Amino acid sequence: MAIIFFEACVMATLLAGCWDQQMLKDDRIAYIVGLDLNPDGKLQSTISILDVSGSQTGSETGMKKQSEIHTKTGYTSRHTRDMIDREVSGRLSASKLRVILIGEALARQGIYPFLDVLYRDPRSALNAKVAVVEGKAHDKINLKLKGSKSIGEHYNNLIRSAENRTVVPAVNLQLIRPPMLDPGADFAVPYISHNEVNPQVSGIAIFQGDKMTGTLKSEDSLLYLLMANKLAKTASLTLKVNEEEKQSPEQFIAMDFQKVKRKMKVYVEGNRTIKVTLDLKIKVTAIEYPKDHLNDRRRVEKLDKKLSEELTKRARAITEKMLQDHHDGFGIGRRIMAYYPNTWRRLNWNEDYAKVEFVPNVKVEIVNHGIMY
Repeated sequence: MAIIFFEACVMATLLAGCWDQQMLKDDRIAYIVGLDLNPDGKLQSTISILDVSGSQTGSETGMKKQSEIHTKTGYTSRHTRDMIDREVSGRLSASKLRVILIGEALARQGIYPFLDVLYRDPRSALNAKVAVVEGKAHDKINLKLKGSKSIGEHYNNLIRSAENRTVVPAVNLQLIRPPMLDPGADFAVPYISHNEVNPQVSGIAIFQGDKMTGTLKSEDSLLYLLMANKLAKTASLTLKVNEEEKQSPEQFIAMDFQKVKRKMKVYVEGNRTIKVTLDLKIKVTAIEYPKDHLNDRRRVEKLDKKLSEELTKRARAITEKMLQDHHDGFGIGRRIMAYYPNTWRRLNWNEDYAKVEFVPNVKVEIVNHGIMY
């Protein structure tokens, strides 16, 4: 009898959650969303709905993907979504959202109010990629691409590829929220520009709080991520090291980053003087060096020194840019909170962060130069 009662309780527990089910077949799935700020201060939302139609045989080769794009202007994200929902067949759902594109004008004003609806909805896709676009997100979503790939898939793959190459940080809607509201840390997201043919990831947009304050180009964003100890699957960079050479190819070296060791220390001297030492030890492989002779140890040591000096110079420029744009991307404020709480209480971090003294130092070692002698 006790066993029957226990089984009945288990079945009742499992059945209790069925009353609020939502069938996916009834939803229209938003795959990519674009948010822009209009000149009148209103929000313009552009949503691409992914439709998949198959051939009569039902094979994957006969599948055809089409994007149905809707644009509305309103006061809030929820307001524009409701307006779009009224003109699509079925129920509009953001549960499978893959990409959120934010126009630069809106990003510089502040993004949290327009993302609030996604954080409050338990069915939101918190793993959706977030990126800032040069110009308007509406224009980027309405691009006509060659091939069968939908616009949402294109941007999703574009951002993931840049993440794997250590060009942009691997962030999503969930990961940017804590630093967005944290006074001691800031975040960065991919920055997408447009050339004559296709959109491209040209670097990162850096934030203070929820407001975009500047950008870093892809060459600098790679070093920024290495300084943040975020080496991804691969990372490569081409630098000019032989200015005395007449032929252009022989002036450059291309290298793959194999291993990065970072050491960062935060000191508080006196009451308000904050000093940060950031040491990077990088081991690289020379994947292209037209000048050759990398089998000569003295030449390699000389090249190591040049690379170290150049990357240290770039690291200084990046930290100066971060201070200028009030972007605490390395979480210096969070460390001061933890180790110097009395100092933190005396600081006005929005103003005092710009006075932080960064001392970066990069040491490069070529450990491999391919199969060439």
